[in-house]
Amino acid sequence: MRLMRLMEVVVPVRNLVPMSDEADPLQLSMIGINPATAYLLLNRYVSLMPGDWIGQTAANAAMGQYIIALTKLAGVKTLNVVRREEAAEQVREWGGDRVVLNGDNLHRDIEEALDGKKLSLVLDTVGGTPVGELAKWLKPGGSIVVYAMQSGQFPAMPPKEFIYGGLSLHGFWLINWIRNAPRREIKEIYQKLGDLVADGSLSAAVEHVYPLDQFKEAFKQSLQSNRSGKILFKFGSTDVAMISK
Repeated sequence: MRLMRLMEVVVPVRNLVPMSDEADPLQLSMIGINPATAYLLLNRYVSLMPGDWIGQTAANAAMGQYIIALTKLAGVKTLNVVRREEAAEQVREWGGDRVVLNGDNLHRDIEEALDGKKLSLVLDTVGGTPVGELAKWLKPGGSIVVYAMQSGQFPAMPPKEFIYGGLSLHGFWLINWIRNAPRREIKEIYQKLGDLVADGSLSAAVEHVYPLDQFKEAFKQSLQSNRSGKILFKFGSTDVAMISK
């Protein structure tokens, strides 16, 4: 019952899913949004096979860490775009296969990193030009999925790639899936993610856990651009935690 209360925090009440007592409650507190989003992004739009490559922007975020973990389990390779060298090193530590910096040489760096390979899928949370550069390296019929626009700019897509390459552009918001997916599908996916947390295959870095009465400090730290992990709340002496950002 303790861990079912945890899932009640992150999943609508009608979708309560029991979790294993072996799993870390702090990690379980985060699977409601980012891990579920990562899983669906990787499984809904293309049929990825071992050895395939995907590209992603903002790869040093928690979403990027989950995507890398899930692709490694599937034998899929990742090309990761970040803004800073320290972020690139972090992504390499997580197991990212190739990491490039978003800058003036992005096109050339992507070409060198892929070394003749093509991407099957591009996942974007930034918008603007980086996703457009990644899209140029998609296989014919490949997909771009946008699940946020941190820059406030619409993805700068190369029109000829869509026309001649048969590419497709999708938008994804987890709440729409939760509202419309069959109860059985929701339960199966969250149980699968919970099992991966329990066996240590799936996790995200946690920088600090605050008691609820220190919410001002928690929110202040959550806004820092150089955070090394998630900021969580812990309620009293229980194991229930919730993401502050």
